[in-house]
Amino acid sequence: MDDLPIVVGVDPSDSGRDAALWAADLVAARGGGLDLVNVASTRPGALPDWLRELADAAERVGADPVTADVVCGSAFDVLLTRSHRAAMVVVGSYGRDAPAGLLVGSTALTLVARAGCPVAVVRGGEKGLAPPRGGPVLVGVDGTAASDGALELAAELGASLGAGLLVVHTWSDVEGSSSPARASASWSELADRAARSLDDQLERTAAMTAGVHVDRRPVAGTPLRALLDLAGSARMVVVAQRGHVPPGGVHLGSTSRGLVEFAPCPVVVARTGAAFLTSTR
Repeated sequence: MDDLPIVVGVDPSDSGRDAALWAADLVAARGGGLDLVNVASTRPGALPDWLRELADAAERVGADPVTADVVCGSAFDVLLTRSHRAAMVVVGSYGRDAPAGLLVGSTALTLVARAGCPVAVVRGGEKGLAPPRGGPVLVGVDGTAASDGALELAAELGASLGAGLLVVHTWSDVEGSSSPARASASWSELADRAARSLDDQLERTAAMTAGVHVDRRPVAGTPLRALLDLAGSARMVVVAQRGHVPPGGVHLGSTSRGLVEFAPCPVVVARTGAAFLTSTR
């Protein structure tokens, strides 16, 4: 089966350009092709100059093949449809509908929750800064099958880009969410449990990470706080999508949503059962 393309939702903004060139770097490393899609209310007679120039820039960094198109409709509907025949969907982080203080709008958040493939929301440390090109691929795990998928995706991204993995497992002395309570185990016992859980998961998934340098790190605290703290020195952060999404509904776990809204680097949300297909290039 041929590799599926990476689909990028683009517009004339700096954020759209950053998303396209971030994806172009990945396509240059892994193959599979790059599809640049601009969604507009009307279809122009010719491809806009800015989109033609963006496609040329993607080709110059090594992406091949590159297609560019303007599609009429809703950005969410178009990208959601294409997500079912894509290795990944990539969007910029500074949507026009984003409330003050947030980096992404409702279209990106809903797409992350419902897409049929992994979704990357691309940004730098602040508006106007390009996304980082160095540092490890940061991934949060918790010993579950869902986080196995996030680890596999992170390993594929790291292998493609020549980056190591920083695998984080968090722990806390507070248990439960609806009625939180202090754990009966001691602080040191909880830390040991977290370290053993992380070791067990890495041993179970060793075939996924073969050939990629792995730095393991159990961290005391919440997953969101720990990953936000470490994201400042990461190339990107990968996290699993949690929970069932009902037909037509939207569900995005608090950690995924917090990272998508506030992380200072690109965030890739892995979908259970939606694998990123690595090229044989």
